[in-house]
Amino acid sequence: MTHEHETYSSVDLIVWSGTGNTRRVAEQIAGAARTLGATARVLAGITVDDKQSSGSRLLGFLAPTHGFTAPWPLWKAALTTPGVRGTDVFVLVTRGGTRVAGKLFSGFEGTAAYLPAAILALRGARIRGVGAIDMPLNWTVVHSAFDDESVAAIVARGDERADDFAQKILHGEKVFGGLIQLVLGLAILPLSLGYMLIARLMLAKMFFADENCTSCGTCESICPQGAVRLRGKSKRPYWSFHCQNCMRCMSNCPTNAIQGGQSWMVLYIWMTGLPIGALAAGAALDAMDMPAGFARSLIDALSGYAWTVGSVWIAYMLLWIGLTIPGVRFVLSKTTFTRFYRRYRGPEV
Repeated sequence: MTHEHETYSSVDLIVWSGTGNTRRVAEQIAGAARTLGATARVLAGITVDDKQSSGSRLLGFLAPTHGFTAPWPLWKAALTTPGVRGTDVFVLVTRGGTRVAGKLFSGFEGTAAYLPAAILALRGARIRGVGAIDMPLNWTVVHSAFDDESVAAIVARGDERADDFAQKILHGEKVFGGLIQLVLGLAILPLSLGYMLIARLMLAKMFFADENCTSCGTCESICPQGAVRLRGKSKRPYWSFHCQNCMRCMSNCPTNAIQGGQSWMVLYIWMTGLPIGALAAGAALDAMDMPAGFARSLIDALSGYAWTVGSVWIAYMLLWIGLTIPGVRFVLSKTTFTRFYRRYRGPEV
């Protein structure tokens, strides 16, 4: 068992990162561990062996905050990573820091770190730390990236706090921050669930490639979720529901061809608001003479959700087919705000 002020002999960091912010924090912690003589690995995704080292081991889980909670890959990592029982573990998330009029403001992680930590604790892990690091807000399908000066300022503060967290956790101290944010995050947990189950799917279907696309396949090859595929005779990128809106494709497109169709959201909201799922379920349940009760309410809810997912998929398929027509693609590319936005990539990653 690791005691106060005892360093670790091995450190494994399981990292899920989009534009590189979380990866940068992980590399910083790994570097600090190596300076202390530990063997450190930064592991992309959720794969890690369950072979225990001969000495003391620290296992870290790192990911960006999505919808004021953890993204699905972090949930999956917390639920499925082997070798966590009896192992010292920490969960660290990055959140969207901002800079306005020269002043730095922290982001809001909500339940992003503590809920995965709770799952790991239930699986027998010894939770040594939970925290969040501010890195530049990078949701460039919605807003433009910060200028270089602001990015540098936010990153500098993030590096300082990441180093402080690393030094404490690597020397066996317990670090638990963000308790007030946790309480607020629990209060808005229904909003976070709405994002994860519905809004994320709509946002995944906002992406498209404009007339500058060369079908080079960069977006397909670098997607951490395998959510982008070149489809059709024209080899145009198509985004599936596996997309986590991490912005890696948009940030790394060599021709800046990837855009977000904000106006499509109006279509999605209109279609999902149609009561088709509820009406279909109601007719079927009436035909089966199912009485009112929990079972009927559950079926109604599930059918409504199925229509939400299906309607977004149908709408996006129609839009994607339209994008194969040069004239339609040209008009759509000229009616999105993202063509005016700066892209963002994590510095030095």
